[in-house]
Amino acid sequence: MKPPFALTSLTARFKPHFWLKQSGTFAIMTGFFALYFTVLNHPIFPVTLMPLTAVDRWIGFQPAALIFYVSLWIYVPLLPSLMIDRRELWRYAAAVGVLSFIGLGIFVLWPTTIPRPNIDWAQYPSLAFLKTIDATGNACPSLHVAFAVFTALGFDCLLRRLGAGPLSRVTNLAWGAGILYSTLATKQHVALDALGGLVLGATVAAAFFFKHRLISLVVVTKLSALALWLAGLPLPWALAVFLLTDGAVIYALFVPRSRFLFPVFTRFQTNHSEVWLTIDDGPDEHDTPLLLDLLDRHQAKATFFVIGARAARHPALVAEIQRRGHEVGHHTHTHPLAFFWLFPPARVHRELDDALVTLGQVGVRPSRFRTPAGIKNLFLAAALESRGLTCIGWNVRSSDTFARDPQTVVKRVIRRVRPGAVILMHEGPRLAPRVRVEAISQLLAALTARGFRCIVPTPEQLR
Repeated sequence: MKPPFALTSLTARFKPHFWLKQSGTFAIMTGFFALYFTVLNHPIFPVTLMPLTAVDRWIGFQPAALIFYVSLWIYVPLLPSLMIDRRELWRYAAAVGVLSFIGLGIFVLWPTTIPRPNIDWAQYPSLAFLKTIDATGNACPSLHVAFAVFTALGFDCLLRRLGAGPLSRVTNLAWGAGILYSTLATKQHVALDALGGLVLGATVAAAFFFKHRLISLVVVTKLSALALWLAGLPLPWALAVFLLTDGAVIYALFVPRSRFLFPVFTRFQTNHSEVWLTIDDGPDEHDTPLLLDLLDRHQAKATFFVIGARAARHPALVAEIQRRGHEVGHHTHTHPLAFFWLFPPARVHRELDDALVTLGQVGVRPSRFRTPAGIKNLFLAAALESRGLTCIGWNVRSSDTFARDPQTVVKRVIRRVRPGAVILMHEGPRLAPRVRVEAISQLLAALTARGFRCIVPTPEQLR
């Protein structure tokens, strides 16, 4: 059970890495403003005048909003000040860099400004400086809004993690919303600028802070593109925003080593000449008994990532794998290669649970999982976490399923093998007859000759 949230939960977080956080914040802000004013003062394309909307006419000039406007410079540095883990700080710095890079990149390609507000500054002599802060240039997207929204969402994730109640979270979101409103009420931006900043800040926050960040990122960018188009953004720009995350989705789903959705372990830590031999697609009535005898002869251990439906046909082989001291891993129930990435949550759960039930009937409870061909699913992260399964990838691919000669397979593996390597091999009729079993037989001999031992690493060794 989490301890109750208290203000001390926040104040205690200021001290760790204090000077790193202060110097880092100063360096980032200094670098940002240097680039910002360089871009502002040297436009390389014609400057677009942003149009006014009904929202701009509805929100009049409100001097009191200046308090919220300038509070951004207190609000934004608060978030990194409350981070206590170096990795979290580096992740935050990367997020700020991405937000700044995108915003400044838009300013370079599409410089914008806003109409001069119809304000009698003689009535507000103490606020006259507002009209010359940045000559109302670099308007869309409003980076003032973008950083406020980014910080508000980041704070909300932190507060939820610390067990904060509704009052703390609403106060935080109200502060961020107040800053957004102040950019309009002080006439530093128009509504379309604020909307662009909201989209940018929410998109970067979704990518870096949210638990299911890829799903969040896709939803935010698609809805944002629609909102921007309805608000008057030209269709080509709206389409660019709509398609912005598609490349990230393809990478996350189809690149086997991608960790964008959840951790995928492709190496293990060792100070010895040890490798991890993993064998997919069994059990097979022909191959598995021969492979078990080969492993015994070489005093090698391996992980067999078995398919649930095949395990149901050969339960005795699964039991024998475990009896011989090897690990049985989870490789889905039906090995749905073509459409696994498209499955809805219910089908993903069924692929996991059916195999778990089958393996449980022979006394096996796997803790490690491998996706079909390394292909992932947007709903897989939560499903694996709730079932206590760790996703295992590889960093040495044998390509044995495409090979016709076992020596080609062995040469490919040996050329890349290093201590801590995870080797991917297969068994079963999908392999060419000359490659089945023989490739693993020759590989074990080659590894032994080079002083490598095949082991099954502990959870603590994974990285």
